[in-house]
Amino acid sequence: MVSNATLHNEDEIIRKDIRVGDIVTVERAGDVIPHVISVDLNKRKKNSKKFIFPKKCPSCGSTTAKDINETTKKEDAVRRCVREGFDCEKIAIEKMKHFVSKEAFNIDGFGKKIVENFWKLKLIKLPQDVFKLNYATIANLDGWGDLSASNLKYSIENKKKISLDKFIYSLGIRHIGQENAKLLAKHLKSSDNFFKLFTNKNMNDLVNIDGIGETQIKSIKNFFNNKINLEVLSELKKILNIKNIIPNNQNGILKNKTFMLTGKLQGMSRAEAKSLIEKNSGKIISNVNKRLGYLIAGEKPTMKKIKNANELKINVISQEEWLKILNKVS
Repeated sequence: MVSNATLHNEDEIIRKDIRVGDIVTVERAGDVIPHVISVDLNKRKKNSKKFIFPKKCPSCGSTTAKDINETTKKEDAVRRCVREGFDCEKIAIEKMKHFVSKEAFNIDGFGKKIVENFWKLKLIKLPQDVFKLNYATIANLDGWGDLSASNLKYSIENKKKISLDKFIYSLGIRHIGQENAKLLAKHLKSSDNFFKLFTNKNMNDLVNIDGIGETQIKSIKNFFNNKINLEVLSELKKILNIKNIIPNNQNGILKNKTFMLTGKLQGMSRAEAKSLIEKNSGKIISNVNKRLGYLIAGEKPTMKKIKNANELKINVISQEEWLKILNKVS
């Protein structure tokens, strides 16, 4: 069921003349993504207003702008605040949510609402504050208590040990998603090498990473040129145990095999499954194509992916069948 569709593409809103209060037709594009098709002009109010994107950030007052794509030389679809760090309050809150999210530090009991509440109470402002919380104060907050505060402390303490790729991803560097974070971690191998990236000499080495382009390198440079970001890194370095990258087995049981996942898996997350594949020399592919060897289908898989795999005569297997290949079940 489609419950909402974001409207962030300024050019599309102008082209389709979508106004505040309009009734629109929405469909699922590409089997998943909600897509606004058109406006029902018969239901439009006579005094309808066009939405004008702010030229100044409503949060910090900085200029808003659209990036220029380095390859196409065209403007990006999205207008953003030019401040990417913790200088803008709204961006800072979202970065904090990202930092504790499931794909990053994955701190149990530290959801988005708690981030917002702790921010309002000035308990957190920067990532390192997560590891310096006053649990006595938290225990006295509405809806909390000694047990819930103790559970949160336990969850946070257990997350002080983290892999290099997840640490890089947790920082919320623009254009550095999970896959790019893995590529950077594999290349850099240690957290010390990552922290040294603020020197231009080390930054220039990134051009040799297959999959990391000018856009990503520019974004990393911007991150390291921000004084607050450097302070955050300095504090986190003192607190955390960031694990160095151990090279994956190059001759594992999944060598020369390619996989893609669809649907919900039993007993493990997508991230854990992908890690298991890579540790055994397998490769993850992001879409169904002729290079894909196996499509692992969990509960409620995307039927379009199943259909495409069948048309290309790709092996569609269950989680149990995949685990048998790994010799994880008898």
